[in-house]
Amino acid sequence: MKYKKYLPLLLFSIMVLLLACKTFYKANRARSGSANESWSSTDSLKKLNRYFILRNGDEAFYLKNIELSADQRTAQCVLEILPADHSLHLVNGRNGRMGYKKTESSDMGVLSEVHFYIPKDHTAATGNYTLQLDKITKIEVLEYDKKRTANSYVIGAVGYTLGAITVAAVIFVALKSSCPFVSAYNEDAFSLQGEIYGGAIYPQLARHDYMPLKMSPTADGSFQIKISNELKERQYTDIADLWIITHDADTKVLADDKGNLFSIANPQTPVTANFENNVDVTASLAKVNDNRLLYFDDTTTNTATNQVILRFNKKADRQNGKLVLSLKNSYWLDYLYGELAKGFGSYYATYVEQQKKKPAAELLKWVADQQIPLTVSVKTTTGWQKIKDITTIGPLATRDIVVPVDCSAIPGPEVEIKLSSGFMFWEIDYAAIDFSPDDQFNIQKLSPLKATDEQHQNVLPLLQKEDGVFLEQPQIGNVVTLVYKANPPENASQIQSFIMHSKGYYEYIRDFNGKPDVAFLNRFKQPGAFATYGVEMYKKVKNSSLQMLAKHQ
Repeated sequence: MKYKKYLPLLLFSIMVLLLACKTFYKANRARSGSANESWSSTDSLKKLNRYFILRNGDEAFYLKNIELSADQRTAQCVLEILPADHSLHLVNGRNGRMGYKKTESSDMGVLSEVHFYIPKDHTAATGNYTLQLDKITKIEVLEYDKKRTANSYVIGAVGYTLGAITVAAVIFVALKSSCPFVSAYNEDAFSLQGEIYGGAIYPQLARHDYMPLKMSPTADGSFQIKISNELKERQYTDIADLWIITHDADTKVLADDKGNLFSIANPQTPVTANFENNVDVTASLAKVNDNRLLYFDDTTTNTATNQVILRFNKKADRQNGKLVLSLKNSYWLDYLYGELAKGFGSYYATYVEQQKKKPAAELLKWVADQQIPLTVSVKTTTGWQKIKDITTIGPLATRDIVVPVDCSAIPGPEVEIKLSSGFMFWEIDYAAIDFSPDDQFNIQKLSPLKATDEQHQNVLPLLQKEDGVFLEQPQIGNVVTLVYKANPPENASQIQSFIMHSKGYYEYIRDFNGKPDVAFLNRFKQPGAFATYGVEMYKKVKNSSLQMLAKHQ
């Protein structure tokens, strides 16, 4: 039984614990039967921290201070008596129907809960406890339902598929850091859109970001966005503008990584798409939001580099193409970086301060040398020519992006494009190329009219212009609500698209113990070492998982 069959389940399980908005999200990462299940999340951006509960037979405990063991087979934790305001799901909600009352504060805790089920363990009691991860038979994530019902969607029997490794990964990601979360008001609720300025983890790496948004006006006609700090980091935002583009209904308008706008009228999907080992992955890229992702996990490569070659039909009279990609980073990349950071031990804080003194170019060179960006290349008469390195955007949600392609040096009726990166660093949902001329559109570039933090304080002056004076969000639960006013389309045949233009950076918060592993860290001075390390870790996880599977065959 091949491990790859179960890898999507692992990735799907990880994704679930990071969903953080009042709306539904498809299980885009899964290829198994569970791919068609929808997941919802909490209706309060202030209560996004998951509340872990251990279901020990007919007992229940609050599960806190979780720390995974080095081999990721056990978790050291503390068990406490479960308070009354987290007891609703013990009886499956009100009337046993997963119901709750929004008017009862004691009911609202259910929306943040994650329940871990194990067979009865008579040693479990309040105090220190060692949780055997392969004993977990089920994980339930309780989240807001669009029908006002707290539904429990089950990651079924994870203890009998990928075993402890899967459970460890789920816990790890629930406690991880990420880029600032952005939610936008859309159809009567704030829905999570993704993360901004991913990878800008030092002040000198502060960068502009252009995120497409799905939005609709509130009852008073305004548009609203939330930027929130949900995990262990400090976040700094300089600007947060909203671009509203009015255009014909039969076109889309998307941005490249520099904020240049392009209309997309006639996108053509690849004729073929193949990995380096000639595995056909064309179907995975044919449709956006189709529950199929192209995972960059070609293990046949000898270089720890994954690449896919896309062939498109080329318009004979068009010299400029617009490559459209819907993509995201993998949780695997996040996990690997976390493991690298652990290698610094108690020296980590000193290391970070040293990194802050380095030129941005030096830091970005290391990122490129480790094959972290997604490199886009086009085949010309002189060979492959790189046209773009797409920087990290985070693993939380896919993002649509345009890459302009100069086809003037490409003879013949086809254009070949290569996408490449380190092993399993990226996931791609959709790829197409558009040769249509850019259509006319109008754009309103709006600064926020109001900006209010979680303490109802006015922070608008910090976000009105790019001046190096940042809105600081140093703690979990910090959230700013932005309000914009715009003009509706004058022509009923036109529609509006939305892009958030932000700039900023963020810093990880880590408190590691122990001495730095110098030998381990030195290896990452070599180009490509991070990608190679990813392959090594993949094989370890694969072997551990196969052993777990063998026990239950």
